Amino acid sequence: MARTKTLESVDARIKKAQEAVERTKARYDAAISELGALYDERKALQVRELASAIEKSGKSYEEVLGFVKNGKR
Repeated sequence: MARTKTLESVDARIKKAQEAVERTKARYDAAISELGALYDERKALQVRELASAIEKSGKSYEEVLGFVKNGKR
């Protein structure tokens, strides 16, 4: 004979599932936050690297901007 489920046992399983979802969401939110911070860090490093390369190139602002916009030297 099959075991009969009670309302209490289903409610307990619901509570357990809700808690698992909350823990998972907290980990997900933390991971998303870390990913965003890493993207920001990468962008800042790229900007610094680009600025350094522009400074070392000896080209004027107008020359660099023209090259970037039009691909012309």
